[in-house]
Amino acid sequence: MSLTTSKRTIPISSYESSYVTLDLLSYLKSGQITPFRVFNEVIIPDFLLHLSKARHNFLPSSPQNRSHQNGEGEKEEDGFGCKEEVDTSSQLLAMYEEIQNDVVLIQKVCGELELWETEINGAIKDLVLQSLDDAFKERTEKFENNFKIHFLETKIRRTRDIVSKLKERIHLPLKFSSANLDSESFKRFKITRDARTINLPLQLPALNIAKEFAVTSTREEIQAVYEDLRPREKLCLLCFSVFPENAVIKKKVLVHWWVGEGFIDSLNCGEGEEEDESAEKTASGFFKEFMARGIIEPVFKKRRPSADSCRMRPSVRFAIIMLAERAGFIKFDADKNPTANFSGSRRACLVKSEEGSSVKELTYGTHWKQGNVRTVFNVSEHRLEFKSGWFSKMKYVRVLQLGRWESSAKHVIEVEDSEFLKGLKRMKHLRYLSLRGVSVITELPNSVSKLESLRILNLNGCHDLEKLPDGIGSLKNLTHLDMYECSLISHMPKGLASLSELQVLKGFVIGKPRPGGQYCQLEDLTKLEHLKKLSIHVDRNSDTVKIELNSLVNFEKLMSLSISWSRIYDSSIPLRGLQKALSMTKRLASIRSTPRRYLEASILPAPLEKLDLHYFPGSKISEWFSLGELEKSKKLRKLYIRGGELSNLKDDKCCWKAIEFLRLKFLSKLEMDWREMRALFPELTYMEKCKCPNLWFFPCDESEIWKNN
Repeated sequence: MSLTTSKRTIPISSYESSYVTLDLLSYLKSGQITPFRVFNEVIIPDFLLHLSKARHNFLPSSPQNRSHQNGEGEKEEDGFGCKEEVDTSSQLLAMYEEIQNDVVLIQKVCGELELWETEINGAIKDLVLQSLDDAFKERTEKFENNFKIHFLETKIRRTRDIVSKLKERIHLPLKFSSANLDSESFKRFKITRDARTINLPLQLPALNIAKEFAVTSTREEIQAVYEDLRPREKLCLLCFSVFPENAVIKKKVLVHWWVGEGFIDSLNCGEGEEEDESAEKTASGFFKEFMARGIIEPVFKKRRPSADSCRMRPSVRFAIIMLAERAGFIKFDADKNPTANFSGSRRACLVKSEEGSSVKELTYGTHWKQGNVRTVFNVSEHRLEFKSGWFSKMKYVRVLQLGRWESSAKHVIEVEDSEFLKGLKRMKHLRYLSLRGVSVITELPNSVSKLESLRILNLNGCHDLEKLPDGIGSLKNLTHLDMYECSLISHMPKGLASLSELQVLKGFVIGKPRPGGQYCQLEDLTKLEHLKKLSIHVDRNSDTVKIELNSLVNFEKLMSLSISWSRIYDSSIPLRGLQKALSMTKRLASIRSTPRRYLEASILPAPLEKLDLHYFPGSKISEWFSLGELEKSKKLRKLYIRGGELSNLKDDKCCWKAIEFLRLKFLSKLEMDWREMRALFPELTYMEKCKCPNLWFFPCDESEIWKNN
């Protein structure tokens, strides 16, 4: 008789020797950590062998059992007149089979863990050898300057590949084969095991075996936390259930969803809160609460002091899914993936699967009433093919997250055409519409202007979008408009200045002047009393940009300003108007005769806390901007500069004494050493630099980060 392991076949008879037991005892006393291979090939077979010696005593044909059958194992009536049968044989046999089944299952799992351990050790070995090889070459070989750079580049790339493979193996979840999942031992394991006794350590890779067992203890803890939350916090928490396992989620995505559903609202904050409290502030409190209770954890980019993303541990996520399913918040399939089925819920999720498109499941061959749906959230679909007219029946929908929620721009979403958007006109309750990263849409239909309840419109990354509807000024409740990376938009519609509740505007364009001038200018936005964040896309070839930027000083509540200089393609001028455009260009050639006061540096708004400049065209900041009152208030704490012609930060006209956070990227002309930098930014606590070759002696780490500890 022999036992087959994952590595080799070992005769069980070899374990009958007392030497094996003595060796095991000596091994345990040595204090060594038991590898999975030793556990699988030595300890478990030896344990099963010794346990099997007792099994024959439990069988019906054994002498002991025959004595029980003959009455020898029975007790006479006791003093109370009760007769007690001692049928220990059958009980012990059942216990033995339970132990054996559990041990067999454990052995299978440890076989997978052994393979995982071997792969991890191999990756670590590769990493060590790579390090030793590089160190040896650095000590023994002399490099020319150019060759040294090539060597370092090769070294970094090779090391990155090895570390990536190691990271992949560490995070790779173990998977059981379908045969193992269908085995009788596994089925008995599910029935006989009390789930509350199983608590897998977090350091192990996640097992895809009966996840409900792995998270039972966590589920009880999360259930207790959930019951202690306020009603709005409970609803916000359940939204985490739709995201994939280990997903990094931008907080902004959740905040917009919460605002869309009405869980939080900048116009109606709810019980016990100040009326002027913004949605972001309310949501920030929720995130802090969830983190303090261990439900989510922050995800920091590099070593930045704050995190704008979060994630949820798999066991916690599964517990949240159970709560969401029980509450009827979302429908899930057998694998606990959200579905497009909203027959028992008011929310539908678009999820790409091997079975087919969830969009077709949602819009074709379904008898569900669209009037019942409140939220449609695109989790992973990359192609949207909505049935014509289907949208027009969604009268009560509040959230349409059709674009991508991931940070990566690699997730492009395609549509056959934008005809389905015409159905938006009936959605009087729609508060949040996201088309982020959706291609093919060249123009938003005028029906968008009828969305009277709309608060958030996200068009970020719609690269084919050429213009906004002229009636966009009708969206009186709009607080967030994101047009960032919509590179084909050359001018803004005049109605933009009528969005009186607007707080965040990204992607505002300052292009070349158009004939007639019927477009929104920066000065028109100064009427927006609630505007706090503004992102501007500037045509670097326009001669009137400086004049428009002069109005920045009149933005009385602006806290964050981002300006990007690049060439803007103008497709809005028809051929018949080309002659007019050329004549206007000639008139603009006289810009040099413009009074000096218009060409002076623009004064930045006094409340500004963050200034972000992309592809800055000047050698000094003062060529374009003056701090004005901002220098006295010392509110400007964040300065980010990415790309451009900047060569000098030492500027008599700009004082940076209040700056605490500094990011400098792709500035090949900027020259400065660390001592000069510290003198210029005395309050600096965090600095990040990338591809700035003429910044010398900076004490940054391998990620080009410096933090004042």
